[in-house]
Amino acid sequence: MTDTTLNTGPYVSNHSTLTAIIAGTVVALGLMVMFTLLGLSIGIASLEAIGDGLGIGAAIYIVVTQLISLAVGGFAAARFMTTFDINSAALAGLAVWALTTLTVAYMGLNAGTSAISTSSSLVAQTAKTSAGAVKAITPEDISLPDMSEISGSISMADLPPQLQQALQEAGVTPSQLRAEAREAFRNVISQQEMNRARSLVTATLSDIVAQPYTFSEEMNNLLDRLVIGENAVFNEEDLNQAQNTLETRLGITPAQAQELVNEVQDVFNSAVETLRQTVSELQEQIIAEAKDIQDAVAAAALWLFIASLLGLGAATAAGVFGRRSVV
Repeated sequence: MTDTTLNTGPYVSNHSTLTAIIAGTVVALGLMVMFTLLGLSIGIASLEAIGDGLGIGAAIYIVVTQLISLAVGGFAAARFMTTFDINSAALAGLAVWALTTLTVAYMGLNAGTSAISTSSSLVAQTAKTSAGAVKAITPEDISLPDMSEISGSISMADLPPQLQQALQEAGVTPSQLRAEAREAFRNVISQQEMNRARSLVTATLSDIVAQPYTFSEEMNNLLDRLVIGENAVFNEEDLNQAQNTLETRLGITPAQAQELVNEVQDVFNSAVETLRQTVSELQEQIIAEAKDIQDAVAAAALWLFIASLLGLGAATAAGVFGRRSVV
Protein backbone atom coordinates (compact mmCIF):
# COMPACT_ATOMS: atom_id res chain seq x y z
CA MET A 1 0.00 0.00 0.00
CA THR A 2 1.37 3.44 -1.00
CA ASP A 3 1.94 6.07 1.72
CA THR A 4 0.25 9.28 0.56
CA THR A 5 0.86 11.31 3.72
CA LEU A 6 2.16 14.83 2.92
CA ASN A 7 4.81 16.46 5.09
CA THR A 8 3.56 20.05 5.42
CA GLY A 9 5.49 20.95 8.56
CA PRO A 10 8.12 23.28 7.04
CA TYR A 11 5.64 25.02 4.77
CA VAL A 12 3.23 25.65 7.62
CA SER A 13 6.09 26.93 9.80
CA ASN A 14 7.42 29.29 7.13
CA HIS A 15 3.94 30.46 6.26
CA SER A 16 3.21 31.14 9.95
CA THR A 17 6.47 33.10 10.36
CA LEU A 18 5.80 35.28 7.33
CA THR A 19 2.26 35.94 8.48
CA ALA A 20 3.53 36.87 11.93
CA ILE A 21 6.08 39.33 10.52
CA ILE A 22 3.46 40.98 8.31
CA ALA A 23 1.02 41.16 11.24
CA GLY A 24 3.69 42.71 13.48
CA THR A 25 4.54 45.26 10.78
CA VAL A 26 0.88 46.23 10.41
CA VAL A 27 0.65 46.71 14.18
CA ALA A 28 3.78 48.89 14.19
CA LEU A 29 2.53 51.01 11.28
CA GLY A 30 -0.87 51.40 12.89
CA LEU A 31 0.70 52.67 16.09
CA MET A 32 2.87 55.11 14.11
CA VAL A 33 -0.22 56.55 12.48
CA MET A 34 -1.91 56.85 15.84
CA PHE A 35 1.09 58.62 17.38
CA THR A 36 1.27 60.89 14.35
CA LEU A 37 -2.33 61.99 14.88
CA LEU A 38 -1.62 62.49 18.56
CA GLY A 39 1.45 64.59 17.75
CA LEU A 40 -0.49 66.71 15.30
CA SER A 41 -3.29 67.25 17.79
CA ILE A 42 -0.94 68.53 20.51
CA GLY A 43 1.25 70.53 18.12
CA ILE A 44 4.48 68.55 18.47
CA ALA A 45 4.37 67.14 14.94
CA SER A 46 4.06 70.46 13.15
CA LEU A 47 6.67 70.97 10.40
CA GLU A 48 5.73 74.53 9.53
CA ALA A 49 8.72 76.02 11.36
CA ILE A 50 11.11 73.14 10.74
CA GLY A 51 13.52 75.46 8.93
CA ASP A 52 14.74 76.64 12.35
CA GLY A 53 15.78 73.09 13.18
CA LEU A 54 14.17 70.03 14.72
CA GLY A 55 13.06 70.93 18.23
CA ILE A 56 14.18 68.79 21.15
CA GLY A 57 10.57 68.01 22.02
CA ALA A 58 9.80 66.76 18.52
CA ALA A 59 13.05 64.78 18.45
CA ILE A 60 12.23 63.01 21.72
CA TYR A 61 8.72 62.38 20.46
CA ILE A 62 10.13 60.66 17.36
CA VAL A 63 12.43 58.42 19.39
CA VAL A 64 9.83 57.43 21.98
CA THR A 65 7.00 56.74 19.53
CA GLN A 66 9.21 54.68 17.22
CA LEU A 67 10.49 52.67 20.17
CA ILE A 68 6.95 51.94 21.34
CA SER A 69 5.60 51.18 17.86
CA LEU A 70 8.45 48.85 16.85
CA ALA A 71 8.59 47.15 20.24
CA VAL A 72 4.87 46.37 20.14
CA GLY A 73 5.19 45.23 16.52
CA GLY A 74 8.09 42.91 17.34
CA PHE A 75 6.25 41.53 20.36
CA ALA A 76 3.10 40.92 18.30
CA ALA A 77 5.08 39.12 15.60
CA ALA A 78 6.66 36.80 18.17
CA ARG A 79 3.28 36.01 19.71
CA PHE A 80 1.84 35.17 16.30
CA MET A 81 4.63 32.67 15.60
CA THR A 82 4.33 28.99 16.40
CA THR A 83 8.05 28.51 17.15
CA PHE A 84 9.58 28.62 20.61
CA ASP A 85 13.11 29.30 19.38
CA ILE A 86 14.69 32.47 20.81
CA ASN A 87 16.72 33.14 17.68
CA SER A 88 13.67 32.88 15.42
CA ALA A 89 11.76 35.28 17.67
CA ALA A 90 14.64 37.79 17.60
CA LEU A 91 14.88 37.55 13.82
CA ALA A 92 11.12 38.10 13.54
CA GLY A 93 11.47 41.31 15.52
CA LEU A 94 14.37 42.32 13.27
CA ALA A 95 12.25 41.61 10.18
CA VAL A 96 9.39 43.72 11.56
CA TRP A 97 11.81 46.62 12.04
CA ALA A 98 13.21 46.25 8.51
CA LEU A 99 9.82 45.89 6.80
CA THR A 100 8.35 48.80 8.78
CA THR A 101 11.33 51.04 7.98
CA LEU A 102 11.19 50.25 4.27
CA THR A 103 7.41 50.77 4.17
CA VAL A 104 7.68 54.11 5.97
CA ALA A 105 10.49 55.23 3.64
CA TYR A 106 8.51 54.28 0.52
CA MET A 107 5.31 55.92 1.74
CA GLY A 108 7.19 59.06 2.77
CA LEU A 109 9.01 59.49 -0.53
CA ASN A 110 5.96 58.83 -2.70
CA ALA A 111 3.19 60.39 -0.67
CA GLY A 112 5.18 63.32 0.71
CA THR A 113 3.39 62.99 4.02
CA SER A 114 4.35 65.41 6.77
CA ALA A 115 3.78 62.93 9.57
CA ILE A 116 6.48 63.36 12.15
CA SER A 117 6.75 59.65 12.79
CA THR A 118 7.66 58.86 9.19
CA SER A 119 11.40 59.28 9.04
CA SER A 120 12.09 59.76 5.34
CA SER A 121 9.27 62.23 4.86
CA LEU A 122 10.46 64.26 7.84
CA VAL A 123 13.88 64.85 6.29
CA ALA A 124 12.34 65.51 2.86
CA GLN A 125 9.78 67.92 4.30
CA THR A 126 12.49 69.68 6.31
CA ALA A 127 14.52 70.36 3.17
CA LYS A 128 11.45 71.27 1.12
CA THR A 129 10.12 73.72 3.70
CA SER A 130 13.51 75.37 4.20
CA ALA A 131 14.19 75.61 0.46
CA GLY A 132 10.82 77.34 0.12
CA ALA A 133 11.99 79.86 2.70
CA VAL A 134 15.11 80.52 0.63
CA LYS A 135 13.04 81.22 -2.49
CA ALA A 136 10.76 83.49 -0.51
CA ILE A 137 13.61 85.88 0.31
CA THR A 138 14.59 86.26 -3.34
CA PRO A 139 13.34 89.71 -4.45
CA GLU A 140 11.17 89.63 -7.54
CA ASP A 141 11.92 93.22 -8.56
CA ILE A 142 15.59 92.69 -9.45
CA SER A 143 16.01 93.48 -13.14
CA LEU A 144 18.30 95.30 -15.54
CA PRO A 145 17.79 99.10 -15.39
CA ASP A 146 15.94 100.52 -18.39
CA MET A 147 18.00 103.26 -20.09
CA SER A 148 14.94 104.92 -21.65
CA GLU A 149 13.18 105.07 -18.28
CA ILE A 150 16.29 106.50 -16.64
CA SER A 151 16.68 109.14 -19.32
CA GLY A 152 12.99 109.99 -19.04
CA SER A 153 13.34 110.70 -15.33
CA ILE A 154 16.38 112.96 -15.58
CA SER A 155 16.00 116.31 -13.84
CA MET A 156 17.26 119.51 -15.39
CA ALA A 157 18.21 120.74 -11.92
CA ASP A 158 20.71 117.87 -11.58
CA LEU A 159 22.58 118.83 -14.75
CA PRO A 160 25.75 120.97 -14.74
CA PRO A 161 25.00 124.75 -14.63
CA GLN A 162 26.45 125.38 -18.10
CA LEU A 163 24.26 122.66 -19.63
CA GLN A 164 21.20 123.96 -17.79
CA GLN A 165 21.84 127.44 -19.18
CA ALA A 166 22.28 126.10 -22.73
CA LEU A 167 19.01 124.19 -22.54
CA GLN A 168 17.15 127.20 -21.16
CA GLU A 169 18.56 129.43 -23.91
CA ALA A 170 17.37 126.85 -26.46
CA GLY A 171 13.88 127.10 -24.95
CA VAL A 172 13.88 123.50 -23.61
CA THR A 173 11.55 122.92 -20.65
CA PRO A 174 12.15 120.19 -18.01
CA SER A 175 9.20 118.15 -19.31
CA GLN A 176 10.41 118.50 -22.89
CA LEU A 177 13.90 117.40 -21.83
CA ARG A 178 12.55 114.26 -20.22
CA ALA A 179 10.30 113.41 -23.15
CA GLU A 180 13.00 113.97 -25.78
CA ALA A 181 15.63 112.05 -23.80
CA ARG A 182 13.28 109.11 -23.29
CA GLU A 183 12.39 109.02 -26.97
CA ALA A 184 16.04 109.33 -28.08
CA PHE A 185 17.20 106.32 -26.07
CA ARG A 186 14.06 104.33 -26.84
CA ASN A 187 14.75 104.68 -30.57
CA VAL A 188 18.31 103.32 -30.33
CA ILE A 189 17.53 100.48 -27.89
CA SER A 190 14.83 98.14 -29.14
CA GLN A 191 12.25 96.76 -26.74
CA GLN A 192 13.07 93.29 -28.01
CA GLU A 193 16.70 93.73 -26.97
CA MET A 194 15.70 94.97 -23.52
CA ASN A 195 13.32 92.04 -23.09
CA ARG A 196 16.12 89.64 -24.02
CA ALA A 197 18.43 91.20 -21.45
CA ARG A 198 15.76 91.09 -18.75
CA SER A 199 15.03 87.44 -19.55
CA LEU A 200 18.71 86.59 -19.09
CA VAL A 201 18.77 88.36 -15.73
CA THR A 202 15.57 86.59 -14.63
CA ALA A 203 16.92 83.19 -15.72
CA THR A 204 20.10 83.77 -13.73
CA LEU A 205 18.07 84.79 -10.69
CA SER A 206 16.05 81.56 -10.91
CA ASP A 207 19.26 79.57 -10.33
CA ILE A 208 19.99 81.32 -7.05
CA VAL A 209 18.83 78.38 -4.90
CA ALA A 210 20.60 75.74 -6.98
CA GLN A 211 23.90 77.64 -7.12
CA PRO A 212 24.06 80.06 -4.17
CA TYR A 213 27.86 80.11 -3.91
CA THR A 214 28.53 81.10 -7.55
CA PHE A 215 25.41 83.17 -8.10
CA SER A 216 26.98 86.60 -7.55
CA GLU A 217 29.89 85.87 -9.89
CA GLU A 218 27.56 84.60 -12.62
CA MET A 219 25.30 87.64 -12.29
CA ASN A 220 28.24 90.04 -12.47
CA ASN A 221 29.56 88.30 -15.57
CA LEU A 222 26.12 88.57 -17.15
CA LEU A 223 25.88 92.28 -16.34
CA ASP A 224 29.32 92.82 -17.86
CA ARG A 225 28.16 91.19 -21.09
CA LEU A 226 24.97 93.24 -21.14
CA VAL A 227 26.52 96.67 -20.53
CA ILE A 228 30.04 96.35 -21.96
CA GLY A 229 31.31 95.40 -25.41
CA GLU A 230 29.82 94.84 -28.84
CA ASN A 231 27.07 92.53 -27.60
CA ALA A 232 25.88 94.95 -24.93
CA VAL A 233 22.28 96.11 -24.83
CA PHE A 234 23.57 99.48 -26.00
CA ASN A 235 27.06 100.04 -27.39
CA GLU A 236 29.09 103.07 -28.46
CA GLU A 237 27.22 103.29 -31.74
CA ASP A 238 23.89 103.44 -29.91
CA LEU A 239 25.18 106.22 -27.64
CA ASN A 240 26.38 108.21 -30.62
CA GLN A 241 23.00 107.83 -32.29
CA ALA A 242 21.23 108.99 -29.11
CA GLN A 243 23.60 111.97 -28.95
CA ASN A 244 22.80 112.98 -32.56
CA THR A 245 19.08 112.68 -31.88
CA LEU A 246 19.28 114.89 -28.78
CA GLU A 247 21.41 117.42 -30.62
CA THR A 248 18.84 117.71 -33.40
CA ARG A 249 15.67 117.73 -31.27
CA LEU A 250 16.90 120.00 -28.48
CA GLY A 251 18.88 122.40 -30.67
CA ILE A 252 22.11 122.10 -28.67
CA THR A 253 25.73 121.67 -29.70
CA PRO A 254 27.38 118.22 -30.09
CA ALA A 255 29.44 118.82 -26.94
CA GLN A 256 26.32 119.66 -24.95
CA ALA A 257 24.49 116.63 -26.33
CA GLN A 258 27.48 114.47 -25.41
CA GLU A 259 27.42 115.89 -21.90
CA LEU A 260 23.72 115.07 -21.60
CA VAL A 261 24.30 111.49 -22.80
CA ASN A 262 27.12 111.15 -20.27
CA GLU A 263 24.79 112.25 -17.48
CA VAL A 264 22.24 109.61 -18.45
CA GLN A 265 24.96 106.97 -18.75
CA ASP A 266 26.33 107.86 -15.29
CA VAL A 267 22.89 107.36 -13.75
CA PHE A 268 22.54 104.04 -15.58
CA ASN A 269 25.98 102.84 -14.40
CA SER A 270 25.09 103.84 -10.86
CA ALA A 271 21.90 101.77 -11.11
CA VAL A 272 23.89 98.79 -12.39
CA GLU A 273 26.34 99.09 -9.48
CA THR A 274 23.41 99.21 -7.08
CA LEU A 275 22.13 96.03 -8.72
CA ARG A 276 25.52 94.38 -8.25
CA GLN A 277 25.53 95.33 -4.57
CA THR A 278 22.00 94.01 -4.12
CA VAL A 279 22.98 90.72 -5.74
CA SER A 280 26.02 90.43 -3.46
CA GLU A 281 23.92 91.03 -0.35
CA LEU A 282 21.32 88.58 -1.58
CA GLN A 283 23.99 85.92 -2.08
CA GLU A 284 25.17 86.33 1.51
CA GLN A 285 21.60 85.99 2.72
CA ILE A 286 21.00 82.90 0.58
CA ILE A 287 24.22 81.23 1.74
CA ALA A 288 23.26 81.81 5.37
CA GLU A 289 19.81 80.37 4.71
CA ALA A 290 21.32 77.38 2.88
CA LYS A 291 23.55 76.71 5.90
CA ASP A 292 20.47 76.72 8.11
CA ILE A 293 18.85 74.20 5.75
CA GLN A 294 21.85 71.88 5.96
CA ASP A 295 21.93 72.13 9.75
CA ALA A 296 18.18 71.45 10.01
CA VAL A 297 18.32 68.41 7.71
CA ALA A 298 21.45 67.08 9.44
CA ALA A 299 19.85 67.41 12.88
CA ALA A 300 16.63 65.74 11.72
CA ALA A 301 18.55 62.92 10.04
CA LEU A 302 20.67 62.34 13.16
CA TRP A 303 17.66 62.07 15.44
CA LEU A 304 15.92 59.76 12.98
CA PHE A 305 19.00 57.56 12.80
CA ILE A 306 19.04 57.33 16.60
CA ALA A 307 15.33 56.54 16.64
CA SER A 308 15.75 53.86 13.96
CA LEU A 309 18.74 52.29 15.72
CA LEU A 310 16.96 52.18 19.07
CA GLY A 311 13.85 50.89 17.30
CA LEU A 312 15.89 48.02 15.91
CA GLY A 313 16.99 47.04 19.39
CA ALA A 314 13.49 47.45 20.78
CA ALA A 315 11.85 45.32 18.08
CA THR A 316 14.45 42.56 18.45
CA ALA A 317 14.27 42.54 22.24
CA ALA A 318 10.47 42.61 22.20
CA GLY A 319 10.47 39.66 19.80
CA VAL A 320 12.59 37.66 22.22
CA PHE A 321 10.42 38.71 25.16
CA GLY A 322 7.21 37.87 23.31
CA ARG A 323 8.13 34.37 22.09
CA ARG A 324 5.89 31.51 23.15
CA SER A 325 7.02 29.45 26.09
CA VAL A 326 7.26 25.69 25.94
CA VAL A 327 4.36 24.19 27.88
